[in-house]
Amino acid sequence: RRVTKTTTNQNQEAKSSLSVLVLKRFPRVIVVGKIIIDEYRAPDEKPTDKINVGGGGPQSAFGAAAALALLRESMDPQPVTFVGAVGELDWKDEREGATLRKLLEPAVEDIHLLRGPNLYTPRIQLYHDEDQNLQWQPLNDSFGPKGAASLWKNRPSPDDFLKLAGDSVKDLPVICQCILEGGAKAAGDGGDVTFLEDELVRQRIGYLGLEPITFPDEETGILSPEDALACYRRLDALDADVVSPDMPLFKAMTAQKLWSGRVGSVRDGPRGSQVVSMGNVMSTIPAASLVMDTPVNPTGAGNAYSAALTTCLGVGIPAIESACIASAIGAVFVEYEHIPPWNEQVLERIEEATLDVKRKMK
Repeated sequence: RRVTKTTTNQNQEAKSSLSVLVLKRFPRVIVVGKIIIDEYRAPDEKPTDKINVGGGGPQSAFGAAAALALLRESMDPQPVTFVGAVGELDWKDEREGATLRKLLEPAVEDIHLLRGPNLYTPRIQLYHDEDQNLQWQPLNDSFGPKGAASLWKNRPSPDDFLKLAGDSVKDLPVICQCILEGGAKAAGDGGDVTFLEDELVRQRIGYLGLEPITFPDEETGILSPEDALACYRRLDALDADVVSPDMPLFKAMTAQKLWSGRVGSVRDGPRGSQVVSMGNVMSTIPAASLVMDTPVNPTGAGNAYSAALTTCLGVGIPAIESACIASAIGAVFVEYEHIPPWNEQVLERIEEATLDVKRKMK
């Protein structure tokens, strides 16, 4: 890993290029995301302690916290609550829990786990085949009735969310970022964000962002019309303030003229992102330059991008600048094997990457 140090002049230029927010209080960001355990071992190896907590939820929480740290100029734990569901059959606080806390506790104020009795936490086994291609396979009943299909349904409940959102009189409306399973056969049967249909929940949310997850064909990279339509129907019913699809989903939806008036930012990996409205591209945001030739691990960068974008928009940063900051956070994310460490060096690198994106747009 190679991280460059930002010079004082670069630092000042980056900070001066950011919108200045004069806020006495920042709203809490509640990130509702998925947890999937990654086990690194060959098919014939026994389980080891070499695991990571992925699934997009922890990565989203880091993205939200990094955006707030940049805007608040503070490395203290940020007013971010991460909410995720885990199965009691295989989640061990001394192993999986400790791994999650190590990743997130320096960055966020609160981690809230919703425990599913007699269920498994989704878990995948990662390994390299004889050609050194990365392969994976689900373990246990990870995505069946004993796993995600039941675990992700109706968690959190409206009551769960309202307890975390605080008092409606004393506390500011919250920013909410959710990962949404969006295909025609989505795990949890589309029940992963049903809490958003509750009227009291929506009254407590001041700004809502959704990151829809779908799976295009592995060979063609094209998402089926059925998956696009199913995802559109879920998004349309929830009426989010911003949506962050990936490019295959955006193409599949707009091909059927399904986008409507929704504001969004389309994630396109190393090609950057596109800010869209009414299905039309308003601005193309380039990707930030990396400090190495190839990414260390791109997994989770899109989740971090989406949550950072929602957070910035939710506190009043203009759309183009929000996308620039989100692009920078996504770029820094891929420079590390897992979630980046929470320190001043990483924050300086995000400032530098934000400036790099803005320069490319001129």
